[in-house]
Amino acid sequence: MRHKHGESRKQVTLFPIMLDELVGSDSLVRVIDAWVESLDLKALGFDKVQASPMGRPPYAPADLLKLYLCGYLNAVRSSRALERECQRNVEVMWLLGRLAPDHKTIANLRSHNSEALVAVCAAFIQFARRERIIAGAVVAIDGSKIRAVASRKAICDANDLTQERRALQTQVSQYLTQLDQSDEQERETLLKGDVGRVLIRLKARDKDIAQELERLSQSDSKLSVVTEPQAQVMKSLHGAPGYNLQSAVDAHSHLIVHHKVCRDATDLKQLAPMAKACAQVLQGNPDIVADAGYASAEHLRELDAAGVVSYVAPARAVNSQGGGLLFDRTVFNYDAQQDVFTCPAQKILKRKQSSKHDKNVIYAANPQDCALCPKKSQCTNAKQRFVSRHQYEDTLQASAMRVELAPHMMRIRRSTVEHPFGTIKHQILGNARLLVRGLRGAKAELSLAVMAYNFKRVSNMKGCQWMMSALRA
Repeated sequence: MRHKHGESRKQVTLFPIMLDELVGSDSLVRVIDAWVESLDLKALGFDKVQASPMGRPPYAPADLLKLYLCGYLNAVRSSRALERECQRNVEVMWLLGRLAPDHKTIANLRSHNSEALVAVCAAFIQFARRERIIAGAVVAIDGSKIRAVASRKAICDANDLTQERRALQTQVSQYLTQLDQSDEQERETLLKGDVGRVLIRLKARDKDIAQELERLSQSDSKLSVVTEPQAQVMKSLHGAPGYNLQSAVDAHSHLIVHHKVCRDATDLKQLAPMAKACAQVLQGNPDIVADAGYASAEHLRELDAAGVVSYVAPARAVNSQGGGLLFDRTVFNYDAQQDVFTCPAQKILKRKQSSKHDKNVIYAANPQDCALCPKKSQCTNAKQRFVSRHQYEDTLQASAMRVELAPHMMRIRRSTVEHPFGTIKHQILGNARLLVRGLRGAKAELSLAVMAYNFKRVSNMKGCQWMMSALRA
């Protein structure tokens, strides 16, 4: 019995095979082609949609967008890797009609069309809404930190920046001294040559450092990333620079109906903006569910005023003094009319001060009452007991009560929002690290990743044939 053998590589065929015959009728690249062809790329904000009558014809942004979407669906993100795919991947050859753009041309689409790529994501969600894939009744919001291009070695503090600025100013002074010691003709030559270019670069860097020092003086963070100033040092990334990917996921379809990339190291300021964006995308007010990282009283109050029902896990600190054995503030009764607290020994705690920063009001007991109290050893180790109350305490308590009465909403949150992040980080981004620097680059890359996830999700739910039929309709 002989083994099977293929055809000779030098065999000539009488009837050449068409490229279209090599791509299956249910291949996802056919859906990608139909989807991109259905878009109005000019309205979405892509550049070079209309070719200039002069010069060499450019590549169509539609072809490059098809290439990127196909690449991200197969965890191929590098422009050089995509360039190679154009030469070896039959499906990519079919998708682009055997076009083979160079890696620089491919990279330019991603770096120059950040907002347009965000708009393409939104367009796909509207397609899913028209096809009744998205229910929009419950939306889970969560954030995940994605590593930036810059490494930990690029992180510095204000002292490092100040020392670098002094060194730059010393270099500038040396070049200026060299120019002062030259005659007029030689000075002009130096300014037009390498010396002039170096001076421009040094002064630009000095200006950037001055702006970064100003930003650090006005922010809570005391660290800066030299090679990527827009990146933020993230504790959850073990101190590496990164960005915060916010996503709102429909609990029915598990599609990401809205996403946002920001620099915030926490999610505390993202609840209301994300909920409002979801309402605009879905043209209604879905129920919002989020974890304790979003438990901002101001944002919860804003959602209540807008008529949005939210289920946000409470994030209330407990009294950890005395090994956690002392009275918690929950055993103190608040009298709203008199604006005082009553302790377990029936003594009064009066309003002492308020904090504009965290919106907390501090109430203090009388030191003499505490000194004579038989329960003092169970209450505080200090001279007197202090209790804090948030300015919007009623809102926080109402939110905690909603979560307590509907514990299944937290299970819905976990089963809804964790899966998309896992897919994006491990299956689409591969090593979960960005390739393009800056906030614009992060928006472009993560928009492509979100679009790839949504595309894959719908194809798994409905199938490629259904998607083709829906796009033709």
